Amino acid sequence: MKNLEKTIKEAISSKKCKIGTREVMGSIKGSKLIVLSNSLIDSNKSKILEEAKAAQVPTLQYNGNSVQLGRLCNKTFRISTISLKVGSDNEIQELLNEFGTK
Repeated sequence: MKNLEKTIKEAISSKKCKIGTREVMGSIKGSKLIVLSNSLIDSNKSKILEEAKAAQVPTLQYNGNSVQLGRLCNKTFRISTISLKVGSDNEIQELLNEFGTK
């Protein structure tokens, strides 16, 4: 969990992330990782997963709701999804292994 928090904070501080469903949908290409909360609407979730698979961008299902993801991002609002444009391939692979995602 600390690795995810560190990677997200690095992306936010360097402004290399997109927050929110619409923003993420528009920036899937070029992303290194997409994090989805449990409270993301199923129709949006399937669209994001489909586009991410087509663009070969890994996705990570965060085991918390949008409020918890917002807190993890150190924001005072809900975040249903976030796309990260930073992180080495090793860091991203570690995160995916930690959360049991392929």
